[in-house]
Amino acid sequence: MQFLIITGMSGAGKSLCVKYFEDIGYFCVDNLPPSLIPKFAEICLQSNNKMEKIALIMDIRGGSMFLDLFPALESLAAYGISYKILFLDAQDNILVKRFKETRRMHPLSPEGRINDGIAEERKILQPVKEKAHYIIDTSNLTPRQLKQEILD
Repeated sequence: MQFLIITGMSGAGKSLCVKYFEDIGYFCVDNLPPSLIPKFAEICLQSNNKMEKIALIMDIRGGSMFLDLFPALESLAAYGISYKILFLDAQDNILVKRFKETRRMHPLSPEGRINDGIAEERKILQPVKEKAHYIIDTSNLTPRQLKQEILD
């Protein structure tokens, strides 16, 4: 069984990335609270190998629950399940541009400046980025190029 944790900066392309992983046969769950990872892993193990490739999308939308990620991942070892972390990133100016184009608010700055939310998110996510097995900078990637990076 393979667990892939997809995380990274808001606006870096996680939603698009998930679609590509679904296309290649991953069972994807978006915004699962990290504290539920052990229970979810238990359910996957009971599926009699019907769920072999799992991608969990976790990010700052989970609020303070996101901080439970590392203890939850440690619990996977108790089940004998390995995992990898894919971290999607992009340059700040690109993230700002993407938020403005979509007219979405940054999750950490619903009423403030997008730059402030990005800066806060970078601080919170730094420990996860440091432990990531794969880091993809999507700043200059087209959707097609991102798909190729994932396939590679």
